[in-house]
Amino acid sequence: MAKRPAVLSWILVAALGSLAFSQNPPVREPVKPSGPLQYEVSVVLKLIQVYVTDKKGKPVEGLSREDFLVTDNGKFMPVTDFEKHALRPVADQAEPAQAAAPAAPAAAPDRRMSRKFFLFFDFAYNSARGIVKGRKAALHFLDTKVVPDDEIALLSYSAVKGLVVHEYLTTDHRKIRQTLAEIGQKESAGRAGEIEDEYWRMVQAQEDEPASGSANPLAGVVGNRQESQRLAEAFILKLTALAKALRLIPGQKQFLFFSTGVPKSLLYGYTPKNSRFGAGGGFGAGSPAGATGDTVLRDKNEQMYREFGASGCTFFAFDTRETAKVAALFNYDEMTFAGGSRSMFNQGGASQDATNVYKDEGTTGRETLEKLTTTTGGKYFGNIDMYEKTMGEVQNITGSYYVLGYYLSEQADGRFHDIKVEVKRKGCEVRAQAGYFSPKPYREYTRLEKQLQLFDIALNEHSAFRAPVSLSMTVLSFARGSEAGLEILANIPGDVTQTLSGNRVEFVSIIFDQRGDVCDVRRLEADPAPHRGRALVFGIGTSLKPGEYDCRLVVRDMQTGLSLVASTRARVGAPQTAGLRLDTPLLLVEEAGAAFLEADVKGAPRLSSWRDVYGFDRLIYSPSTGAVPGFNRKILILLPYSVEAEKAADMGFSVSLAQSASGVKIPVACALAGKTRDGDKETAWLELPIDGLEPGDYLLYIFAEDHASQARGHVQTTFTITKE
Repeated sequence: MAKRPAVLSWILVAALGSLAFSQNPPVREPVKPSGPLQYEVSVVLKLIQVYVTDKKGKPVEGLSREDFLVTDNGKFMPVTDFEKHALRPVADQAEPAQAAAPAAPAAAPDRRMSRKFFLFFDFAYNSARGIVKGRKAALHFLDTKVVPDDEIALLSYSAVKGLVVHEYLTTDHRKIRQTLAEIGQKESAGRAGEIEDEYWRMVQAQEDEPASGSANPLAGVVGNRQESQRLAEAFILKLTALAKALRLIPGQKQFLFFSTGVPKSLLYGYTPKNSRFGAGGGFGAGSPAGATGDTVLRDKNEQMYREFGASGCTFFAFDTRETAKVAALFNYDEMTFAGGSRSMFNQGGASQDATNVYKDEGTTGRETLEKLTTTTGGKYFGNIDMYEKTMGEVQNITGSYYVLGYYLSEQADGRFHDIKVEVKRKGCEVRAQAGYFSPKPYREYTRLEKQLQLFDIALNEHSAFRAPVSLSMTVLSFARGSEAGLEILANIPGDVTQTLSGNRVEFVSIIFDQRGDVCDVRRLEADPAPHRGRALVFGIGTSLKPGEYDCRLVVRDMQTGLSLVASTRARVGAPQTAGLRLDTPLLLVEEAGAAFLEADVKGAPRLSSWRDVYGFDRLIYSPSTGAVPGFNRKILILLPYSVEAEKAADMGFSVSLAQSASGVKIPVACALAGKTRDGDKETAWLELPIDGLEPGDYLLYIFAEDHASQARGHVQTTFTITKE
C-alpha cells in the first residue's frame, strides 16, 4: 500500500471496507423469534454538552448544576453529574502563570466531552479560489483557536471521490495541519454550481433575444442541469448518511464547513428578474425547467439538515464565494476585482452579471447554507476574507460549555430521544443537541457507520466502542536474507472467544510509521465457531522498511460489534551483511489446547512465515505475548540468529533478569535446550527457570557471543508474571 500523508483516508478505508463488507457473502441473519422483539435494558450515564450565551453571543459563565433543567422525551431528568469548561485565549495559555496560592488539583475532564471540530471542505460546490481561501481560514483556526485537548477531524467531499475522511478525530494537531496544507486547487472537481449559473444565464438570454426557428438552444444545458440535480442528490444522500453515522460519536460535533452551498434554484426553483414568466410562482406554459424547483430533492435536503441536528452536529458555514460579501460604498472595487482586473463590460457596453457583487441570490447556495446553520444551531458567515473575526466568533460560541449528566434506563432499540435544556437565569440562550438515538443492534449498522466505528476503535484511545477487555500482543521482528518485517501475535483468551457469538469476526492490523502515517493495513475474516471457547493465537505479518512503528490490532465481531484492541511499538532493523544478527525473542509457556490462526492476505506482500523461524510443537507450547501465569516453572525462549562468517558459529548465551519497577537484578541462569535451522537462520532454544519469582513486571536481557568470530550482541524483552 502506498504511503499517504493522512493518518487514515476514506479511500484507504473504502478499500478496506470493500474487503470487509462488499466482497463477502451476505450475513446470515439469526432466526427471528416468533414473539415480540426483546431489547436489552441497561442503566447508563448520559452526558450532554450545553453552550450558554447572552443576547450578544458572549458565553455565560458561573452557572451551577441547579441552574439547568433537562427533559428527556418530556421526562424531567435530575442532573447528577456536572462539569464546567472555560477556555482561555490561546495567547493567554502561552503566557507564564503568575504566582498564586496552591490549589487542589482539578479532576481531569472526561475526554469524551472535549471539543470536537470537523473541518469540512466541499469541493463539489466550490471554486479553486474558494478552496484556497477556506484552507487559509482553517489554518488560522488551528494556529490561534485550537487548544491541546480539542479533537479535530478533516473531511472533504467531491463529485469524483465522494466523502473522504482525511484525518479522524485526533489531538495530533500537527498531523491535521500537515494534511490540511496539502488540500488545494487540484481537489476542486465541482461543476454543479457552474452548470446552474449557466442554465439560468441562458434562460435569461433566450427571453431577451428569442431564437429563430424551432431549435431550442437550452436543450444541451437542460441535460447538463439534470446531471447537476443528480450530483446534488448524491451530495445530499452521502451527507445524510454521514449525519446518521455521527449519532455514534458522543458529544457535540462542531462543523466548520467551507462551501458555496447547493444552489437554491435546484431545490426551490427560480425565476430570473424581469422574466416574462413573472415572480412568485405564477408560471404558465413554457416555463423554464426548474422554475418550480424539485420537491423530492428539497425534502431530502431538509431531512439532511434535521439528521445533522439530531446527531448533535452544529454547522458554522463559511461561504467561499467572492460575491457572498456584503457590499459597502467604498469597497466596491475590491469586491468586484479581487485577485485581478476583470472588465465589467462587453463590447456593447452591457453589464456582465457574472462579476456583479449584487448577483441575484436565487441561483446561489447562500440560503441553503443559512438553513443548514439555522437548523443545527450554528451560524452563517458570508465573507470568507474576514476569517480572523469570524473564527473569533466560533471560538466565543464554542469556547465555554457545560457538561450535564443524568442516568436513565436505555434500550438498544435505536429510537430517538428528544432533549430539551433550559436555564433558569434570564437573558440566556441555550444551544444543545436536539436529542440522541439509543444504541441499535450492530447488525443494523450501515456500511458508513461500521467504517466510522472502525476509525474510532483504531485511533481513539478513549473510544466508547471498545470492550473493557485488553488483549496481550507482541511483535516479532526478524529477517530472511535482505528481507525484514514484522509479525504481530495476539493472544485472545478462551473466555473472550466464547463471547464472539456471530459467524464472522474480522482481524484488522494497522501499522503507523514514525510520522503517524499509515504504511500497512491487513485484514482477515474468519468464522469463530471452530475456536469458540478456546484460547486463540492470531498472527499476521508484513514486510517493512527499517524504522520505528506503532502497531495496532482490532478484533471485531461482525454480528454484535464487540471490539477488542491491542497496540504496541516495534522496530525493524536494517539488513545486516556481516557480524551477528539477533532477532526478536519469542517466549513460550507449556499450554495445551490453544488454537492458531494466521492471516495470509492474497496478493499482499509479506515476510516468510514466522512458523518457519519460530518452529515449536503447538500441542505442547503456546506463545506468551506478555503475561505468564504464575504456576509456570519455566519459560522457553526461542531466539533466532544468523552469523556471517566463514567458520561455523560457536554460540554461547547468557541472560540477565531485573524487576521493571525497582531495577533490582535477580540472579538467574538459562540453559541451552537445543537448536533448529531454517535456511541461513538458526534458532536457539533457551530454558529460563522462573519458579519462585514474585508476580510483577520483569526486564529480560539475552546476551549472545559467537566464540569463533568474536561477534557479540544482545536483545531485550519484557514479561509479566501473573498471580494465576
